[in-house]
Amino acid sequence: MRHSPRFGLALVVTTASLFACAGPGGVEQAKPVAESAISIDGKIGLASLVSLSEAHFQKMVDSLHVLALSGAAQSGDWAQIKGPLAEVAKRNVAALNWFALPNGSYWSVQNGKEPANLAQRDYFPKVLAGQTIIGELVVSKSTGKPAAIVAVPVHGAGHAVFGVLGASIYLDRLSARLSQEMDLDDRVIFYAFDHTGRFSLEWDPSLIFLEPEKTAEEDLIRAVKEILSTEQGMVNYRFRGRGRTVLFRRSPVTGWWHAFGVAPEGR
Repeated sequence: MRHSPRFGLALVVTTASLFACAGPGGVEQAKPVAESAISIDGKIGLASLVSLSEAHFQKMVDSLHVLALSGAAQSGDWAQIKGPLAEVAKRNVAALNWFALPNGSYWSVQNGKEPANLAQRDYFPKVLAGQTIIGELVVSKSTGKPAAIVAVPVHGAGHAVFGVLGASIYLDRLSARLSQEMDLDDRVIFYAFDHTGRFSLEWDPSLIFLEPEKTAEEDLIRAVKEILSTEQGMVNYRFRGRGRTVLFRRSPVTGWWHAFGVAPEGR
């Protein structure tokens, strides 16, 4: 039985206070006096959103790092890697789970040898240089779905990278899982976006990969710019003709800004 809190009611009750406490530009660091009056539930909701999102990504990263040190991964042989990577897939959020060679050719647990190539992906040279990638947004070459990349290097002799283990996490599935895990009601909204303002997580899956600058929603464009200008705070704006008030915070794990709040006039 799930015992997660149901967020929303107190946020709706205190929406007027949220608007009253926002500065002229719409963004404000929460003030000590206002916190207890307006944002206790909002802060709990935001903390839950960020921690759950980070936990899913960190679990995937840790699982891939452990696998990268195993004999299976060190063999560089897909026949040996497939089974352990399938176990990683079972224990983590829904994703395309793959292993790639330095030339960009790759295999996935779900499809076997993939016809596409990853060499031209922006993140790929970074992993080959030894970096771990968390949260880079792509349209999956295999599925055509919006995805967030987790990728770790597989090191061989002399610490040379000879392979990449990765997961292309399905953003619609992760968004739905977060909504379920937080047990949200129909007055609450949440979302996240990367440093470019492209939406990654969304209570409304149709808005995943929305790029505000390419819309006619001037107030949304203004709000996203203000959020990107600071690490955390509060903003109110209008989207699709309806008011929104959210608390937001940047995640050090993915680098995404997460927002949690209410749509008092309806979502």
